[in-house]
Amino acid sequence: MDRLFSAAAYGVYAVMLIPIVMVTGASLTAGGYLVFPPQGLSLRWWQAMIEDSDMIAGFAISARIALWALTLSVPIGALAAIQLSRLSPNWRTSLSSVFSAPLSVPLVLTGFSLLVFLTQLGLLNETGLIIGHTVVSVPYVLRSALVSTSLADPSLPRSAAIHGASPRQVIWHVTLPMMRPGLISGGLFALLASLNNIVVSAFIAQPGVNPLPVVLFSRMENLAEPSVAAASATVIILTALLCLLLEWRYDLFRSLAGR
Repeated sequence: MDRLFSAAAYGVYAVMLIPIVMVTGASLTAGGYLVFPPQGLSLRWWQAMIEDSDMIAGFAISARIALWALTLSVPIGALAAIQLSRLSPNWRTSLSSVFSAPLSVPLVLTGFSLLVFLTQLGLLNETGLIIGHTVVSVPYVLRSALVSTSLADPSLPRSAAIHGASPRQVIWHVTLPMMRPGLISGGLFALLASLNNIVVSAFIAQPGVNPLPVVLFSRMENLAEPSVAAASATVIILTALLCLLLEWRYDLFRSLAGR
């Protein structure tokens, strides 16, 4: 039975990897249109991607917005998790659901709401994109931080306070280290959610301030060249390298699982 479950799990993983393999293969085609298997092997579309000013600008805008969203969402999520961890289980569950609302409702509604709100503030620009992406990113950090807190010994902050630590020292030297795996993993999810967020970006982005997902979506509508697959493969490779680096440096996923 165990072998059957293992085989089924590997089968699911293989199915999940098929789109990645197809996108990467299509980016290496020598032909003039998206096709898999590739018609010969060539890096011509990778070169076309590098020479495409709109895609390079999209990469830069997406990177800036994602880094800002990461920088803002981690402290906001950490502070919210610290406060929620001090509440009773019923209040913690209720308020966690409220704070996770951007993930619970359809992103189309979130994007439209942000469009109306930011229009009133005159922030349909890169600043508005940062705000919108931060709103969507904070719940990832909050949930991961709460998971790390639930796996840690809840008596540690109280013990530190009993032994004379100030509230600031308890948070800095006890609570935040307890949350570290959750904050790192939540920050990673927040970064990836921002990089790949097309719905909110499509509502808020204006001409000249288009993140990469919006640029790729526009290209797929009008001219589906393999350079789109090359840009997508670049994001996939960078994402995989980032996950491997964090796992190697922090034992990220094992720490989050409490191992």
